[in-house]
Amino acid sequence: MNNLKGVFPPIITTFKENGSIDLEASKKHIDFLVARGVDGIAFFGTSGEFFSISLEEKKNYIDEVLKYVNGRVKILVGVGGTNKNEVIEFLDYLKEKEIAGVLLINPYFVVYDENEVEDYYNYIAQKTEFNIIIYNFPQLTGFNFNPELVKRLVRKNKNIVGIKDTISDQGHLIDMLEVKEENKDFIVYCAFESQAFGALINGVEGFINATANFVPEFTVGLWKNYQEKNLEQCSEYYQKMCDAMKVYKLSSPLLLACKQAVYDIVLGYEGFERKPALPLSNENKEKLKEILRELLK
Repeated sequence: MNNLKGVFPPIITTFKENGSIDLEASKKHIDFLVARGVDGIAFFGTSGEFFSISLEEKKNYIDEVLKYVNGRVKILVGVGGTNKNEVIEFLDYLKEKEIAGVLLINPYFVVYDENEVEDYYNYIAQKTEFNIIIYNFPQLTGFNFNPELVKRLVRKNKNIVGIKDTISDQGHLIDMLEVKEENKDFIVYCAFESQAFGALINGVEGFINATANFVPEFTVGLWKNYQEKNLEQCSEYYQKMCDAMKVYKLSSPLLLACKQAVYDIVLGYEGFERKPALPLSNENKEKLKEILRELLK
């Protein structure tokens, strides 16, 4: 397995006024992330609005960004959705691409039971040789993976190598480390900044967190200093990560505030949203600017 440990920002997708994807803005964002030492970039996660982008758009976009990244960092690609055939089609399309792995969320809207979810993941895992990272986000999907289910999936499928556990219950995140009993190299990824330091101490080895879109140096700093056992510096970076979470209160979904932060810090101009998403209010844009000033001073 490729080394998939470390910091993988779930990169936002930027749009033009006509609703098409803004590739040049994405390139600028990629350069920003790479320059700040991220280990990889995760495309088409929740922050990347995979749910509002067509399969053909995803194919065209990933072709362009892979050429642009050109091996500078590892790439994860979100392939999940509600249509099994489109998931398989996207995986087949990616087959010859230079990517490190895929993020796979379970089908959502209709909430399937554990047997159905298990069968689905077994089916998809047998259709691809890519490293698969399970994407657990029960708040949005209605289904919550438990460690025993993940153990069974890992036992049966050697290419299921990790899980992004997007859940407010830190105990659940820590319990997922039990899966290492089946595969010592299994990686648990933390999504919420407030869990980061405790997660590292307990054995979590990766981060796919939204604030890494605009202040990746905080998460990178925590990760690298923890490897070097500089705990005082870890504490400082952890506090900064927690402070960065203040932007989440400015929008619903929270990804929109993260996008505005990227417009302010990285692009230097206003981006556009794809409906039903709307820009932040002027009041919240000003609140965001104040948060960013405090974070970066």
